[in-house]
Amino acid sequence: MILKGNEAVFPLGMYEQPRSAGERREWRDAGINLLCCHNEDELDAAQAAEMMAWVPVPVITKDAHGEDVLVEKIESLKDHPAVVAWEAQDEAIWNACRLEDGKVTTRIWEQAPAVRDDLRARLDAVVEGLGRGSSIIRGLDPGARIWLNEACKSDQGTLARCLPFLDAVGYDYYPIPEGPAEGRLMHLLGGYTDRYRRTAPSKDVWVVEQAFSWSNIRPESGRPETYPAVDEYRFMAWIAIAHGATGLLWWGSAHEERPAPFLRDLMEVVSELKSVQPFLTAGDVPRVRATPDEGQSPPVLGIRTVVRRRGDDTLLALINEDPYQHDVVIRGVDWAGPGDFNSLPEPSSDLAESSDGLFTRMEGHEVRIYLTG
Repeated sequence: MILKGNEAVFPLGMYEQPRSAGERREWRDAGINLLCCHNEDELDAAQAAEMMAWVPVPVITKDAHGEDVLVEKIESLKDHPAVVAWEAQDEAIWNACRLEDGKVTTRIWEQAPAVRDDLRARLDAVVEGLGRGSSIIRGLDPGARIWLNEACKSDQGTLARCLPFLDAVGYDYYPIPEGPAEGRLMHLLGGYTDRYRRTAPSKDVWVVEQAFSWSNIRPESGRPETYPAVDEYRFMAWIAIAHGATGLLWWGSAHEERPAPFLRDLMEVVSELKSVQPFLTAGDVPRVRATPDEGQSPPVLGIRTVVRRRGDDTLLALINEDPYQHDVVIRGVDWAGPGDFNSLPEPSSDLAESSDGLFTRMEGHEVRIYLTG
C-alpha cells in the first residue's frame, strides 16, 4: 500500500481540486488524503495540506513524440514530495473498444471479422504502449506507482496483459439512482471488485465511486436529480472494502455547483473511514463469519464481514448485501462480547449474545461498524 512516512495509508481520494481553502480543510479534516493534481501549483497545495497526489500522464505512448512528452512531464514533477502515483490514460482499454457509432462493445466476438481484427489491434496497442511508457517511468522515477483506471466491464484479458507494467488497477461504477432493468445496482460493486481482484490478485485495487448526479453529467439520460445518500455512500464504500478494495476514490464533483449538500454527506462517510484508517491496512481475521438465520429470509448475497485487529483493538464491519432484512449470527468473535463493541453509525438494532455467538438484526443494505478499545 501507499506509505506516508513509515505508515501504511489506505487511499481516500478526490478527482477534483478543492475550490477554496475552506473546502480543502474540510476534505483533509474529514480524511481525504489523496488528490488528482496536474501541475506544480496543485501539488504544492496538496503538500501544504499534508495530502498526497496522483498525476495523470500519457503513459501509453505510440511513438517517439509521445515518449518525449511523457519524459518531459515526469521530469518536471517527479521530485515533488506529494507525488505517489502516475495515472495512465483513463479507461484506455474501454475506449479502445469504441465502435464507429461511438458506443463501446463488450462483446468483441459478435462483431464482423474486420471489426474484431481492428479492435484486437487497438487492444494490442494499449498493452504495447503501456509497456513503453512504464519503462520510461521506471527509469526516471523508480519509487512511484503506476495505475490504470478502467470501466467496470473493461476487457479483463487485456488488463491481465497490462499487469507487468502496473502497481495499481481500478475501475469506476456509478449506480445512483439504481436502475435494476439497466443493471445499475449498488451491490454489483462487490462483484466488480471481485472481478478486478481475480484479474490482479497481487496489485492494489482502487475503486472509483460516485460523487455527482447523472442529471448534471448526462441530462439527455432523463434520470432525475439524485445524489447518493449517506447510507448509500457508506454501503458502496464498505462493500468495495469487503470485496478487496485497497483504496477508494470519488469522481464527478467537478461537474457540480457549490454549495453541495451531497459532499457533506460524502465527507460524513469519509470521516467514518478516517476513524478506522489504521484497520483498513491490516489483515483480516479469517475465522470470523456472519451468516443470516436460515429460519428467516433466505440469503441471496447475504452478509459480508470485515474483521481487523490492531493490538488489542478490533474493527468489526457487517455489510448486508441483500436489499431486505436479515437476522444475523456472528461466530468466531471469542475475545469480545456485545458490551465491548462501540458502533459508529447508529445501528438499527443492538448486538446480543446467543447460544451460537453474537446476534443482531440488519436492515437491507445496512452497514454496521463496531470498534473495541
